[in-house]
Amino acid sequence: MGLKISNLSDTTNLYNSIKRIEQGSSIDHVVNTYPEIKKNFLFLVLQEYYRNYENHNKILAKYINDKTPKNVLTLLKISLTLFNFSSKPDYAVVNDSVETSKVFKKEKLVNAVLRNILRNRNEIKYEKHIYPSFKNILDKIFSSTSIREYIYDTLFTKPQNYQISLNDKKNAIYDKRVMTLEKKIIKRCFVQDIGNFEVIKAIHNIYYDKNLIDVCAAPGGKSILLQSFGFKLLAIDKSQNQIDKFEENINRLNVKMNIQKIDFLKKKFNDKFNSILLDAPCSALGTFRRNPDVTVKVDQSQIKKHQKTQLEMVEKSLKILNYSGFLVYIVCSFHPFETIDVIDKIMQKHKNIKIHSVETDKMIKRQNGYFINPLSFKDFGGSDVFFVSVLEKMK
Repeated sequence: MGLKISNLSDTTNLYNSIKRIEQGSSIDHVVNTYPEIKKNFLFLVLQEYYRNYENHNKILAKYINDKTPKNVLTLLKISLTLFNFSSKPDYAVVNDSVETSKVFKKEKLVNAVLRNILRNRNEIKYEKHIYPSFKNILDKIFSSTSIREYIYDTLFTKPQNYQISLNDKKNAIYDKRVMTLEKKIIKRCFVQDIGNFEVIKAIHNIYYDKNLIDVCAAPGGKSILLQSFGFKLLAIDKSQNQIDKFEENINRLNVKMNIQKIDFLKKKFNDKFNSILLDAPCSALGTFRRNPDVTVKVDQSQIKKHQKTQLEMVEKSLKILNYSGFLVYIVCSFHPFETIDVIDKIMQKHKNIKIHSVETDKMIKRQNGYFINPLSFKDFGGSDVFFVSVLEKMK
């Protein structure tokens, strides 16, 4: 019989969590499988583990070599995170790590390295080292040194949550009080990243027809905002789990909406639409502040799979879009494969598609779309990075 999660050490739980995250799960998803009493601790430590992933690579380079097994490296990074970002006593961290390492028979190595690190603790310096592949992608999109430096800063800062009042949609009032980790939210407010709201605020006036289909709508952030701007929505998503969250949100907000479980790519639509919002599935690279694990999970093959799906969804959207209608394509990513390249491929194939401009001073224009500029929200602690492109179907 296996040990219950509650009986395992913090280090073992963290090690098991990281293995699941490496296989594709998110920090939120993994943490939510643990008992309530452990969630806050695991969430905060996992965030710091990934936020300082490259810092720890640099620190450990002095104590290990290229032949050090990956499982040992993971365990040492967990220990460094606990040494520096938790109140757990050093001796307890060492003991737990040594105990965990017995599974792969490396307890002597782990014990020696950790005690050596503690002897030289005063020499350890945390700098703003960023995982190389993530930094390279970021630098390709943002040519401005000031923007890049600011984004680097926000990666090492815990993001602030903001409540958007549905009663003050015109001025986008953000309330800095917000959520506890138990996610207790004021009833008539919806927790959003400030960049997410700015995207909807910038594009909602482009649509001339307020009857809109929101593809991949759950868990409903953009749909709820659009409805507050006077839109009548058909909100669809193929994930029942996400739809359940969507319905929980609208029930709390006392909002009524037409939500349907539909697989967009498989559904045969008899009607056409003038207004489509496609918030396409993506790598979520732009959410690095809230999900620092994405910075070390940049997988080119996975990104290309996302692009294939994104292109299929844009093609399907254009097929059901009326002439003179608008399709807004959004992803919470800044990877060229998911943003600029997707629109380039569509424009090359469809000569009757026109890129529509967006009036905003909060985004950076590229040849076929816009990226949210986190520096525009410096007073709010930055924002996620979204890409948006508005496509008009001409005759």
